[in-house]
Amino acid sequence: MGDFAVEVQDEGETRAVVVPRGELDLMTHQELARAITRVLEEGRVHIVVDLSDTTFMDSTSLGTLIGARRRTHAMGGSFALRCREPRLLRLFEVTSLDKVFEIQQG
Repeated sequence: MGDFAVEVQDEGETRAVVVPRGELDLMTHQELARAITRVLEEGRVHIVVDLSDTTFMDSTSLGTLIGARRRTHAMGGSFALRCREPRLLRLFEVTSLDKVFEIQQG
C-alpha cells in the first residue's frame, strides 16, 4: 500500500470532502470505499472526492467511485469529483465517465 492515505474533511452536517492521496488501485481502493461508507453512515450525503493528490487510478478504483456515486444518489445526496490532473481527466473521458460524474476542475 505504500504511501496511500485517505483524509476526510468535514464541510458541515451533510457535506464532506474525501481526499485520497497516492495511487488508487487494486491494493488501495477499499480504503477509499470504507472512508466513503463512513461518511455516508454519518449522514453526510453530499460528497466531493478531491483527486488533486491522486497520482494514479485503475479500473478497480473507477468501479469504487461509480458504486459510491450510486449509493450517494440513492440516499438523496450528491457526488462530485474534483480533478485538475490531465491524465486522470483523460481517463474519465476515454471511459465516458466524464458524462456520468460531475467533475469540478477548480
